[in-house]
Parts: sequence; C-alpha cells; structure tokens
Amino acid sequence: MARTSLGGGPRTVDSRVFALLRAVGVLAGLTFVFIAVSYSGYLGFTDLDGPEVAVEPSTFTVDETGRTVHYGRSSLTRDGKIWQMHLEGAPVGIGDAHGRLGSRLFDELDQAMARYVEQRYGSGVEQWTASMLLRWDYRAADDYLAEERRLELAALAAAIPEAASDRMSAYQRLFLYQCMHGLAQRLEDVVLEGSMFAASSKRPGSSERGNLVIGRSLSIDTDGELGVDPVVTVVRPDGRYPYVSVGWGGMLGVVTGINARGIFVSVNAARTDDPLEEGAPLPLVLRDVLERADTLETATAMLQDAKLRTSGVVLVGDGVQRKSVVLELAARDREDRRTTRGEDDAVLWATNHMVKEAFEGDLQNDWIRRYTSSGYRYDRLEELLTEGGPVTVDRAAAILRDRRGLGGAVLGLGNRNALENLTVTHAVIVDASAMVLWVSEGPSGLGRFQAFDLRDLLGRDDAPSTPLDDLPADPLLYAEAYRDYQEAIELVRHARGLLTGGYPGRALWSAKVALALAPDVGDLHRLLGDIERELGHDAEALEHYQRYLELTPGRRRDQVRVEGIIAELGG
Repeated sequence: MARTSLGGGPRTVDSRVFALLRAVGVLAGLTFVFIAVSYSGYLGFTDLDGPEVAVEPSTFTVDETGRTVHYGRSSLTRDGKIWQMHLEGAPVGIGDAHGRLGSRLFDELDQAMARYVEQRYGSGVEQWTASMLLRWDYRAADDYLAEERRLELAALAAAIPEAASDRMSAYQRLFLYQCMHGLAQRLEDVVLEGSMFAASSKRPGSSERGNLVIGRSLSIDTDGELGVDPVVTVVRPDGRYPYVSVGWGGMLGVVTGINARGIFVSVNAARTDDPLEEGAPLPLVLRDVLERADTLETATAMLQDAKLRTSGVVLVGDGVQRKSVVLELAARDREDRRTTRGEDDAVLWATNHMVKEAFEGDLQNDWIRRYTSSGYRYDRLEELLTEGGPVTVDRAAAILRDRRGLGGAVLGLGNRNALENLTVTHAVIVDASAMVLWVSEGPSGLGRFQAFDLRDLLGRDDAPSTPLDDLPADPLLYAEAYRDYQEAIELVRHARGLLTGGYPGRALWSAKVALALAPDVGDLHRLLGDIERELGHDAEALEHYQRYLELTPGRRRDQVRVEGIIAELGG
C-alpha cells in the first residue's frame, strides 16, 4: 500500500535547516564584507597622505672618533649626554637629513612612548579604539601646514620608514608626533607640564634693563621611563632666519628655541573649553615664528593671528629689546581669547594654566589650575622671582632646580608640585641678549648645564666667539639622598612585579624599604595601597591611597580609580 507524506520527512527538514544555515552564512559573509569594506574605507578616508618628494641622496661620512657623522651639509654630534644636530638647506633636504641622522634617536623615543602608553592606558581593544578616534580627529589635519612643511615631513617619513605601524603610515605617525601637545590634552591625565620665566632686571645705578635671562623646564610624566637624551638642533633653512631648538629626535616643530635675531619662544600645554579647531599644531607655528620674526612685536602678531588646533601658553622673548611677554592662546580665534600679558613687566612667569580674566569662567582651565601642580608651581615661581635680587643665570638655575614648596616648605624628593620633580625632560637657560644657551645634561635638571655660543652656532659675526662657562651640577646629584631616591624607584618597580605575580607579602617588604628611603613618592603610595588592600589591611590601604592623591596631582585617570577604591573602603 502506498503511503502519503503529509508533514514532510527527515530529508525535507534537513534541507530547510541547510537552507537556513546557508542564508545565515551568506548574511554573515555579507556582514563581514561590509565591515571590511567600511573599515578599509574608514582607514582610507582618515589617512594622511604626504606629498611626493624627490630626494637627492647625499654623502654619508663618519669622523675617526665615531662621535660625529655627516650627511651632506648636515651633521649629528654626541657631546657628553647631549646630541647636537645641524640641519641645512631646503625643506626636503632638511627633512631627509633629519631622518637619516636622527632615526635612532626617534626610535628610542618611540619605543619609550609605546611602553608608557601600554602601561598607562592598556593595549588591545582600548588602544585600537583610541587609534580609530585619533584618526578621525586628525583627518586632513596636515592641510593646515605650509606646503614647505609638508614636504619636509614627507622627506622625514621617507628617511624613517620604520616609523610606520600596522595602522598608520610613517608620514601620519610623524605628523602626530608634531601634535604631542595637542594629543596630551585629549587625555584625562596631565602628561606634559612646563615651567618658564623671563627676567630683565634693571642694572644697578641705571634705568636701563639688564640682559634678558630666561629659564624653562619641560616634564613628560612617564613614571621616569622616558630616558632620552636632549637634542640641540641647529637649523639653517634657505632664505630664513637660522634658529636653535631644544627637543627630541623626529621633532620638526619647536617647544623651546631661539633664532639668530634673539627671538626666544617656548610653549606649555594648556586646556580650555574650546573644541579641537582646524589649524596647525602650536610647535609648528613656533617654528614659523623663529624662521620669520625679527622683533617681539612681529612674533606676537604671528601667534595672535595663527590658526591653531589646540590651546597653549607661549613665552616670547626679545634679547635685543630685553623684553618678554606671555601669550595665553585659546584654540578658537577670538580677540578676548588670544591675550598677552607682561608687556611692561621686568619679570614674568607661566605654568600650564591661563591667568587672564578672559579665562576665569573656563572650566578646563580652572581644573588645571586647581587639581594639577600648575597652580602650585605658578605660586612658587612668584615667590622665587619677586623676592631677592636680580635673576642672574646662576639664580635661574637655582629656580629651575628648586625642590621646596610654598614658603620654603619641605616637599620631599620627586614631589610633583616641585619645580624640580626629578622627571624633567629638558631644562634650559638662555641669556637672549648675550646669545648664550645652557642645556642640562640630565638626569632631570640636576646635571651640568652645558653652554652653547649661539652667535657661533647661528653664524652671527658681530662678536667673536669666546670660551663659555658651563653651570655645575646640582650637589644633590652626588648626594646619598638622591641615591636613596633612585633605589626607591627601583624597589617600586620590583614590588610592582611581585604584586602582579601574586606575591603581595614579598611585595610589601620591598615597598616598605622604598618607603623608608623616599617617603614622598606618589607612585609608591599607590602601590602600597594596592598591596595592603590585597592583604586585607583596609585601614593601611586607605591611608596610602589618600597620600597618593596628595602627592600626584594631574593624573585624573588614576585619581578617579583611587577615589573609587577609597569610597569602597569607606574613606
């Protein structure tokens, strides 16, 4: 007897399941293709493509000592712990020589920054997300550079192809390095801190001002991991004023520099409520100022009129006129947000916040003043600069090396509120009238300040070159207290590794030795809090976490986490 199938047999069910799976597979494939195409399109849309450059290769030679290398008209010399780079020619030639001579210096900086970012901000998805947002914020950002600067950057990238990553070309990554001040402002933490001052006191028995003496320090908060030597770069661009810049390898812009006309500029990172604007990074704007400005007035006008991506505080000095000003520049080009102060002052100073009335209601600026070391350092500079006699070069060095707090209070070594917090990336003193530059050899601002004759470096022949005296190292460099501090930092690293490895008891031993050696290191108290909490000692942990917040202003990301832990512990 024949049987009729009313509901469909197993073969029918299997075919339906197979059809469903095939549809799901097709949909997944289409989704993957869509995501891949979208991702590829996003990368293409946010890529920065430098101009094509034709580089004429130059001859590469090494002197018999191995301390100086020449590449065409340019050279790189190691003098103690300071590198001197001399660059000459047209933009493409300068960029090519910079890359050929300074690739290792850039690589050291790049690796140090990569380790810091991974340690502080994580890796994997978090870094990928940050990278994608960064690409979007800086899409087409190099459009606001002068063509000559884009050509120089493209030549630099061609000379350092290893600067590329799996997500960015060498050109794009090197451009972002020029934006370091702006990038730091995107972080919750305050990474870049600077202190700067200028003084032209009246000569004894005269109504005329004395030489313009400038002091400047820049600190990058990388837990002491950024051990790169300072680079003094002498640039002689064809048809422009030559200048000297103090910075690091791969930097085309200027954070601290002076030109042959005695015009000095330095920039401190700042934050305002202004959104990211379409414009050039401030260090590259300062580069243009040094190449073109011959008076204080010209330099000030150029900065007031510039299209800026981010805000900043800029010190401008004129060694010929013996005058200086501080410009407080918001990114948005409004008259009341591009202010100048100190025009008639013999002494002036600045840290990382704005002080003019136009910024009183700015929440970001107010946060920097209140909750980072900026306000404290500003007040300490005022104490040091307005008390005592004229600011000589020796006194400028003492101010940069000051480790005390307001009223002369003892802060302890490594305190973030001190002008000398032992993590200074470079410390510089300039007599802009006599055209002499002093640069600290490190570590921090403790080492010898090596003297450089700017008239000789910049080709000024209006005065003969004369022997110059270096400034001696700070006595602390050779003191047992500094050795104790260094040992404490090593013990912190050791204890952190033990805690991560699951040995909190042993970590506590190392941390307590560090505490005895250097009781005022903020990171040590954060670590001790973590260790004590792991061991169940809540009262001890709470005490160390609270001390960490006192000692480490500015690290908002860590502060929020620690504040949350304190709340959990009932503090």
